[in-house]
Amino acid sequence: FIGLGFLNGVMGLIMGCFLYVAQTMLSAMTHSAIAAKYRCEGRDEEADSQESDYETEASLASRSILLPTCMYMVALNAMLVCWGFGCVQALQVDDDRCGGAGFIFWVLLLVNVSNCCVSGASGTSVYQAPEGRVF
Repeated sequence: FIGLGFLNGVMGLIMGCFLYVAQTMLSAMTHSAIAAKYRCEGRDEEADSQESDYETEASLASRSILLPTCMYMVALNAMLVCWGFGCVQALQVDDDRCGGAGFIFWVLLLVNVSNCCVSGASGTSVYQAPEGRVF
């Protein structure tokens, strides 16, 4: 339980890193949208400035995603090893002597597997981007 708790904490920290990257990419996309708006309005100098900001932030986001992705893969594989070891132990446990720890393990396994399945699913079927111009 301690190893899995530690790894879940590490996964939380890694998700924080992913949030930073997402924030950076969202900021870059904002610069891109503003640049397109300025181009339509004929404000080319301001559009060039916004495009430059977009390129800088998009480059930063693409470089920043590498480390959390590698850390995520290592942490996920470590969790799989711990879950496999935990399954072997939970199958051999006497629930009366261990105070229901085996049952708790199976519940936590179900929650973690469900979380992995939901977070790994693509959101494209749920969200459809609006058509047309956004100003």
